[in-house]
Amino acid sequence: MKRVQELAININDMSINQKLESGKIKVIVLDGVKGTATICEAAEHGETVIETINGKTKRISFRESELI
Repeated sequence: MKRVQELAININDMSINQKLESGKIKVIVLDGVKGTATICEAAEHGETVIETINGKTKRISFRESELI
């Protein structure tokens, strides 16, 4: 299953409708250049990095570790 999913955008007012999920941290990227919205769950222990090139969203990467 892909970690990053596209969100539906209401084209009338360019908004999204997303509910909070108890116990989860979500990252939402609103890209006004491409006109897209994406969502992913943040890394539980680590970093969630949003990369851009020339002002455009390119990728979301995850750097994870585990506590010992």
